[in-house]
Amino acid sequence: MKIKRTSENKYVALDDHDIKIGSCAVARRELPRIFPDAPTQYVIKVSCDDECRDLLYGAAVTRARLIALKQQQPCRIFADMDVNDKKGLEVIRALGFGGGDGINRMVRPVTDERITFPVPVHCTIVRDFLENEDERQKCLKRYNECFGTDYDKSWLKKIYTRRDFARILMVSPSELCGELMVWSQGYTGVIGIIQVARAWRRKGVASYLIEDARKYFASIGLKNMVFDVWLSSPGSLPLAKKCGFHKGEMLKLYPRLTPEEV
Repeated sequence: MKIKRTSENKYVALDDHDIKIGSCAVARRELPRIFPDAPTQYVIKVSCDDECRDLLYGAAVTRARLIALKQQQPCRIFADMDVNDKKGLEVIRALGFGGGDGINRMVRPVTDERITFPVPVHCTIVRDFLENEDERQKCLKRYNECFGTDYDKSWLKKIYTRRDFARILMVSPSELCGELMVWSQGYTGVIGIIQVARAWRRKGVASYLIEDARKYFASIGLKNMVFDVWLSSPGSLPLAKKCGFHKGEMLKLYPRLTPEEV
């Protein structure tokens, strides 16, 4: 068995007959618009059988450390792990990973009770279904600018064609304050993508949008709703709890290489 580098930050594992049996990659995850003061993040993703897992993780960690060394700035290295990958967790812990981040699915029942959160002064709630092409382009542009991404129309189409899709907007007389995109999976409503204009953050916009989504889910007969949050996101977990969600299952684990900054 051997490890072969196929591109700058990617490796494959080959058996004795040069047949590919696994791969790994080190990808940069940088969110300067959301967390401008956060260190650069690198995420290691390995796909393989148990027989070559140690070698691939070893190669990926070595590569990530080298990248961090050359950058000469604080950075954080994570491993993208499935929750049930016990063997993988054993390997990365032996390599110095621990703690870190994760995605938790927050859950709550759907009720039709009135919304108790106040609407910010002079603001109005609007619902639509992104049927207008001009609105789709504006929505996509806002998302890419907010999250530092470069998604195209096909990405957005996969979202607005989902079952029971709706977009909920909060607008002031002069600008868009925030928007939320939701859909359903079975009898469960999904709080999908939420973004709030910088000038309107911490003013109750996000909580009201989520509460309006609850009313929408109730109107179409859904029983429960979910909100997937990053545990390290400073606002997401408190927001979910404020809106009546409680912790459900972990969907993803992102153990961090210690020390935290390398």
